[in-house]
Amino acid sequence: MKLRFGIVMKLSLVFTLFASAVLIALAVISYNSGRTALQAATVSELLSTAIEKQAALATWVNERQEHVTVIAGSPNLIDDLTILLAGKPGTPQVQAAHDHLIKDLMQWVSPRQLFLDFMVLEPDGGKVIASTNPLEEGTFKENRPYFINGRQGSYVQKIYYSTSLLAPAMTASAPIRTTSGRLIGVLAARLDLAELNDIINRRSGLRQTDETFLVNSSHLFVTQPRLVPDPVILQRGIYSEAVNRCLERDSGVVQANDYRGVPAMIVFRWLPELEVCLETKIDQAESLASSRAFGMSILVFSAFTLLAAMLLASWLAHSLTRPIRQLVHGTEEIGRGNLDYRLESRSRDELGSLAEGFNRMGASLKTQAGLLRQRAEQLESSNKELEAFSYTVSHDLRAPLRAIDGFSRILLDEHASQLAPLVQRYLYLIRQSTQQMGHLIDDLLAFSRLGRQTITIEQVFPLAIVNLALQDLHDEQDGRKIDLVVGELPECRADPALLKQVYLNLLANALKFTRQRKVARIEVGAQHLDGQCVYFVRDNGVGFDMKYIDKLFGVFQRLHRSEDYEGTGVGLAIVQRIIQRHGGRVWAEAQLNKGAVFHFTLEGGISNG
Repeated sequence: MKLRFGIVMKLSLVFTLFASAVLIALAVISYNSGRTALQAATVSELLSTAIEKQAALATWVNERQEHVTVIAGSPNLIDDLTILLAGKPGTPQVQAAHDHLIKDLMQWVSPRQLFLDFMVLEPDGGKVIASTNPLEEGTFKENRPYFINGRQGSYVQKIYYSTSLLAPAMTASAPIRTTSGRLIGVLAARLDLAELNDIINRRSGLRQTDETFLVNSSHLFVTQPRLVPDPVILQRGIYSEAVNRCLERDSGVVQANDYRGVPAMIVFRWLPELEVCLETKIDQAESLASSRAFGMSILVFSAFTLLAAMLLASWLAHSLTRPIRQLVHGTEEIGRGNLDYRLESRSRDELGSLAEGFNRMGASLKTQAGLLRQRAEQLESSNKELEAFSYTVSHDLRAPLRAIDGFSRILLDEHASQLAPLVQRYLYLIRQSTQQMGHLIDDLLAFSRLGRQTITIEQVFPLAIVNLALQDLHDEQDGRKIDLVVGELPECRADPALLKQVYLNLLANALKFTRQRKVARIEVGAQHLDGQCVYFVRDNGVGFDMKYIDKLFGVFQRLHRSEDYEGTGVGLAIVQRIIQRHGGRVWAEAQLNKGAVFHFTLEGGISNG
């Protein structure tokens, strides 16, 4: 037992020598006091900058809003629009009014003036009848907030992500009324966010690493950060601690890593009027640079006190680290696959016991490795048998099925008059069964291939994938009343093709099981639960009884009669397999005749299954 106290005694001696240096403790207290005062001054400076930027931003928005209101009240614009609405399209008078209206609006368009482009919208349907961007003419904006609110009065839409610009955008609008007060149109103008960027990035100090920027509710930069001029960063999601807290509608101060992963002092403010986060920051290294000189003085003074202890600690560390280095080397050898490597075990202290344990571990790993090789060979053999089975199913079973279906069709097409009605019905049922068997074979093969298919993980935007899936399901939506709501879907890392298959299967189910509803409601969205992004597809269909939830994701498991709802019972099993390949999980909640909701998470995927 006394021998095993060797290392404990050595460590106790080192810690006692360092603990006795009371001078170091006093120096640390002095240093921390100066550092705290410097931090307070920096925070005050950042807060002042943030308040100034917030005020400048509010002034800029108000000025642009007033400009749009004044332009909307221009007599020339009202006269041209009156002719445009009253005249017959294509006539010289109408074309002249259109051209004159566009010419008047172009004088306000960047790069010479204040706005990116203008649109004049009909007051009822929201159709764009004139625009400085010809591509916009003829489109409809009836569901845009700037059209809906612009009919009532002057309005500025909060910063949003424009799918046409593929960038953040702001749009101001105002009603166009005649002198009698009759509404004849809505004027909408896209604000030039380059000016917003100039306001936010305008600097008043001489700091090297200070910067201010805006982040929207989707965690995307609205303005270009000064320290990263590459515009590609505008497409990356920002999830720093300051941004996350700010987007929870909070304002405050934090010392944490910034969007570059660099420690910084950050002041963040939530701007409810625009629903964006304003962040102003400076690198901690620069903000606390003046404390380094004081710290160096303390360090030099303390160095003489610690010199003797360091010499002694060096000798002790050498005696302690030699066996530890041997242990590290042994671990590396084991990691390279050399399971025969063993450590020398000479000492009788804790390190000696550790070496003996390491050697026992190496022997055990060698045994386990042999067992794993046997298991791998068995799995390889099973996979080959499964591939052979899949080949048989794909080729040998398809031929007789095609023959049965073909001969049945010939009898129905060429000899129907010679067959009794009951015989014709039996032949029809035979064809239905063979075709259903073919679908089952296809789905079974698709399910089995998922386990061996290599997936390609990349950064994807689920919203675009959902839109593609809905396009593929257009026939299932045709002729139905469907209230489809697609919410915000944060970007994630996944295989785009497999993620599309997940949404295809879930949306197809939602469309199928809401078929009996007069108005089907389907919602696609995401929410954050316990710090994790959870995607979901919700419907108001027939739902199912939760006591059968264990069967829901099984192959060929169906919770509804095939006479009522078509399908093979493999779709949800494929969804579960894809989500598991991505390291996530999928689950469902439902009530009978009250709809169902399917949730899933993604953790980035496993490249080779």
